[in-house]
Amino acid sequence: MADQYTFEINLLDESFNPQETRNYGLAMLQGEKSINCCILDFKRNKFLGVHRFTRNDGKLQESQAGNEKPFSDFLNGLCTAIPWLKNPFKLVKVGFDGEMATLVPSSLFDPNDSETYFKFNFRKNQDEQIRYDHLMPLDAWQVFTIPDAILESTQRVFHIGKVIHGSSLLIESVWINYKNRISSTHIFLNVRNHLFDLMVFDGRQMSYFNTFPFHNPEDVAYYLIFVMEQLGFNPETVPLVLLGDVETGQDLFELLLRYVRHIEMGRRNEAYRYSYILNQLSPQSQFPLLNFFSCGL
Repeated sequence: MADQYTFEINLLDESFNPQETRNYGLAMLQGEKSINCCILDFKRNKFLGVHRFTRNDGKLQESQAGNEKPFSDFLNGLCTAIPWLKNPFKLVKVGFDGEMATLVPSSLFDPNDSETYFKFNFRKNQDEQIRYDHLMPLDAWQVFTIPDAILESTQRVFHIGKVIHGSSLLIESVWINYKNRISSTHIFLNVRNHLFDLMVFDGRQMSYFNTFPFHNPEDVAYYLIFVMEQLGFNPETVPLVLLGDVETGQDLFELLLRYVRHIEMGRRNEAYRYSYILNQLSPQSQFPLLNFFSCGL
């Protein structure tokens, strides 16, 4: 187990009771290589814990080479390491932390054409299924694919029918937290596992959203400046809000400071309470995950 899986985050309040999970909510964001989850105590409106469970790359490659089902093994390993995950919860929400998704305005959306919308921008693999989320604040639909192995394993273990896309969750999370906080254009940059999302939001409307792969901080800076130039934004005046896996003092943060004058870190949703143990995480960390229960998805 230790050589296959790594707990990158393992925080749980001592008041958590595995016999009381019917009073708790479980929210998860999962990809092929990592699973993030958090626990909300509905009675106290308080987050009790956050976990990030990562599969080591070497073992993932070995499973794929052996024609096994790596995500099924991954999820089963997580449930073995944390047995209470299979307990009955009051509410379970699951998102797929994928890269490819496309937004379609409601006025143009027809569920029968969802595969056509997706294929306009991306290639669909045979072992993937088309899904779509309704983003009510934007009056739009997010069309995406999810691998069969991830969808089937998730539905089997957690007995749920719906899995949303992580970018849908991010968009609604920003809208919920910043619609009454800002009145001018802001760029939101969310860093996750070898991907980052760029979103432009002015407190009322989202005018841009895209996801980019990256290998080093220079990649992030390059795409950010490119997008700002294409949109005609002045890096001296347009604020940048950082979310997710980015910290002050890191190479990425210091590099972005060279190009953007006004940088701020994301803040937590003030509608909830948070266990003292979550003070070990920065407020911008796990931003979409900790807003899952506020979203209408």
